[in-house]
Amino acid sequence: MRTLFLLAQPLCVIWMLLGLSTTLFCWRRRWKDVAAPGAAWLILTVTTCTPLASLLIAELEDRHAKVQISDLPLADVIVCLGGGAEPSDSEPSGIHLKSSGDRLTTALALLAAKKAPLLLVGGGGYLNKGEVLSEADPVIRVMRTLTGESGILSLGICKDTHDEAAKVAAWLKKTGGTRVLLVTSAYHMPRAAGTFQKSGISFEAVPCDFLSSVNRVGDLHWLHLPHSEAFSLFNTFFHELAGLFLYKHKGWI
Repeated sequence: MRTLFLLAQPLCVIWMLLGLSTTLFCWRRRWKDVAAPGAAWLILTVTTCTPLASLLIAELEDRHAKVQISDLPLADVIVCLGGGAEPSDSEPSGIHLKSSGDRLTTALALLAAKKAPLLLVGGGGYLNKGEVLSEADPVIRVMRTLTGESGILSLGICKDTHDEAAKVAAWLKKTGGTRVLLVTSAYHMPRAAGTFQKSGISFEAVPCDFLSSVNRVGDLHWLHLPHSEAFSLFNTFFHELAGLFLYKHKGWI
């Protein structure tokens, strides 16, 4: 049933039609007509029927070692970069957990384990009745309500990871703190770590939110039916690749 369900998905239908067209043109020896559908079928096969996307994401994720909370040292503050949740008037809780929600759960687990007395949460801004507000503020209100922890603070509106690093550096200078546990998605950690290092912040990397199947389940399926998740992984990979290039160009890492 699962296979039939996948075959009925638009991506699989397109893949099969392209394969059928390619086969038909080859059988009729219409070599000029086979190029476009053949190339499209080959690209779709390589990108969505193989673990290429997972392997590319794994290359970013594996640049920093996986950690266990119990093995981490004590710190002055836990820093959770934004992107894990956003405000939502439709959700009963008032927030919507995004695909990077593991950042928040990991940060809360560190706080519950008493690895640091404070948690700083980053994030961008959102428009509310003509006013730009910090997306971290409503998220923090929910986190405080659920955990009973008062030591969860906002970094305010941050434009990007570089801005988050600058605000953390300013906070450390003001409070005299020196030790940071940096929480973000494993694929984003190379850019975040480089930015925090450039800002002169001493930190322990706590990567989470692993997307590659080799890191999530320890296995790769080399050939399978097309899966739309591959597009999301490719988008994430190229976004981070572009981000690394841009940050290096600007001298932020």
